[in-house]
Amino acid sequence: MNNDNMPLAEYEKLKDEFNPDAFDAAEWTELFKQSEARYITFTTKHHDGFCMFDSKLTEYKVTNSPLGRDVLSELVEASRSRGLRIFFYYSLLDWHHTDYFPLGMTGRNTGRKGNGRWGGYLDYYIGQVRELCRNYGEVGGFWFDGLWDKQNADWRLGELYETIHSLQPSALIGNNHHAVPFPGENFQIFEQDLPGSNTAGFNVAGVSSLPLETCLTMNNSWGYNATDNSYKSTEEIVQYILGANKLGANLLLNVGPLPNGKIHQEQQLRLSGIASRLRSRRLDSA
Repeated sequence: MNNDNMPLAEYEKLKDEFNPDAFDAAEWTELFKQSEARYITFTTKHHDGFCMFDSKLTEYKVTNSPLGRDVLSELVEASRSRGLRIFFYYSLLDWHHTDYFPLGMTGRNTGRKGNGRWGGYLDYYIGQVRELCRNYGEVGGFWFDGLWDKQNADWRLGELYETIHSLQPSALIGNNHHAVPFPGENFQIFEQDLPGSNTAGFNVAGVSSLPLETCLTMNNSWGYNATDNSYKSTEEIVQYILGANKLGANLLLNVGPLPNGKIHQEQQLRLSGIASRLRSRRLDSA
């Protein structure tokens, strides 16, 4: 939508074609469990504003698509049955909502109207986070993104974090804003870089005393990209995990599912290969 300057009116039509009916939460979570993952972070809403959960605050959501299922509810249940904690990714940035105004650095050529009530958007997104806190049981934490689109705006983060901490007292909060952690945040995020490195160009905040997490793509894309076959080798990813471990950081390894809801075979191979290499290393050091 942003990269191709796709008009909002055209992008919205994709909702009526969205039908990843091969999605199987039990299959996903079993794959992740076998890969030795300890927790899952699922995208509940990305920058395009489409919600992958049954929000009562919008009609622009997965339960109004041809799939018609609350995939988040299914994934939460399957994760818990396998002992995996679940975190919710939520984009503060929204290219769809009419009250996301003034516009930020991105999504400027998608035909949105040049007006809107910023306070209305803040009420909306905090309301959605409140839904996520209340409607899906115990949450491991929240992973926010997109604040960098309007770095100096008042996002009412104090209210947001207090809402989460009051409704989900044990939930951890991280925000991928590429800045020194703000009050109320419980872990620091590094994107496509180990803590203390800045090959990506935006990890300039330094390393705090908070728990650390780095996130990494398997190829060069966060979402599914049919033309991106530049997959990192299993050994490359294992070495990245070991590097993160030496720095006391977790690795959040990205999976971009296929349009039908399955996990790409190349990504499955990486996950199984990583688990095999890590088990082998543990045996060798025993």
